[in-house]
Amino acid sequence: MRAAILHGAHDFRIEELPTPTLKEDECLLRVKSCGVCHSEIHQWNENINGLEYPRFIGHETAGEIIAVGSAVTKFKVGDRAASWVDGKGYAEELAVKESRLFKMSEELPYDLAILEPVACTTNGVMKANIQLGDTVALAGTGFMGLILLQQIKLTGASKVIALDIRDEMLELAKELGADVVINPMKEDYKKIINDLTEGKGVDVSFEIGGVQSTLDLAADILRMEGKLVIFGYHPGERKIKDLGYWNWMAFDIINAHFRNLDTILLGSRIGMKLMNENKINMKPLITHKFKLTEIEEAFKVAKDKPKGFVKSVIVFE
Repeated sequence: MRAAILHGAHDFRIEELPTPTLKEDECLLRVKSCGVCHSEIHQWNENINGLEYPRFIGHETAGEIIAVGSAVTKFKVGDRAASWVDGKGYAEELAVKESRLFKMSEELPYDLAILEPVACTTNGVMKANIQLGDTVALAGTGFMGLILLQQIKLTGASKVIALDIRDEMLELAKELGADVVINPMKEDYKKIINDLTEGKGVDVSFEIGGVQSTLDLAADILRMEGKLVIFGYHPGERKIKDLGYWNWMAFDIINAHFRNLDTILLGSRIGMKLMNENKINMKPLITHKFKLTEIEEAFKVAKDKPKGFVKSVIVFE
């Protein structure tokens, strides 16, 4: 089988590898798609101290089951499934534990079945414990923010406010259900939000961008004793601009990252259900598709984020 192996910065190589040997509790997945995750881009863009290269990455996979182990009971050859895996996803075939596979509906296209991010957003929304009538803000409306937006709309929040410096992302957020969209570089976001909340600030503020500016923005629009949900992936140093202010405001700071496998699988089950029932519209979010041999370009586009970009996906024939 062919696989893309990362040998260093900007150095994916397509290699021939043997088909994985199945354990009794595993299924063999013929991979049909694998999303390019934001958390992988820094591994590709530079050689990271402490990481070993070559690296066999890729974890946002979906495909068709072509073989099952002797102890597998819930899947059969021909089933369509999305998976939660730790890596090895940029390959034509992948061995996956049965417990980490989730059945797809026949109607859901493989390239839209990007389950791992939806599992993360699902768990983030559940941990935020949004209440009926809450006003919720999203600081950053990229791929993850646009999924969160749709899920938050399902919770009964009274208003969902999307903030981003890219007007095309705000237009898409509006199409997907945002009640208010704000470009903080062009508009007085504090005044707009104060007018919407009687001067209090929002009840729940999601930091999604994974950069200092979105962290500061998310805190700046939050009410006293509001929930600050740190959802963005932060590979570098970040600073709390005014810890004394955060303390005085008594923010409930929620880390929306998860390492417990049971929690991850719960989010995967619920997320898969939402996608199968068309409760999440992934179609406008998958904007750029590439073949496995084009993986370098897929990562470059994901890093550069040209106008109109939301998500890169590797698709397999």
